[in-house]
Amino acid sequence: METEKELLRLNIARGDIKKAIELLEAAEKHAPTSIEYEALVMGAIIHYARPFSCNEKSLTANALARVPPTVIEGYSPDELKLHERLIDRRNKAIAHAEWNEFPTAIDRETKVIGSSRYSVYPEFLDPKPLIALSRTLSTRLHNMVADHVYKMP
Repeated sequence: METEKELLRLNIARGDIKKAIELLEAAEKHAPTSIEYEALVMGAIIHYARPFSCNEKSLTANALARVPPTVIEGYSPDELKLHERLIDRRNKAIAHAEWNEFPTAIDRETKVIGSSRYSVYPEFLDPKPLIALSRTLSTRLHNMVADHVYKMP
């Protein structure tokens, strides 16, 4: 039963990564400073990170709430750094608004509230490294799903 749940989780992740690749390929058609590029890259980051975040509230489901850490084993140091950056950006600046990412202050004299918004530009100026990492992950997920299916009784 646990093996079947892991298979299903891996398959859900495979769909998320496929969507991330589609969004990144669409982003390549837009200027990196455009709102379209920003929206597509943010969407891709959300889809890329989803398999690595705990998304089940039940304690019994928690063990299989994310993909196993083995999916990123063997990432190169550069791939691992980019992977960690994507997870960080999703958690701190895209899905949530941590203070460090959205500096906000009140000017007591003018009573004006100023704030700065997070943008994927210029941090993710070129989607090609994100596409390459997502394709690597997609292949790994595909192989892990195939292994599970092959071992099924």
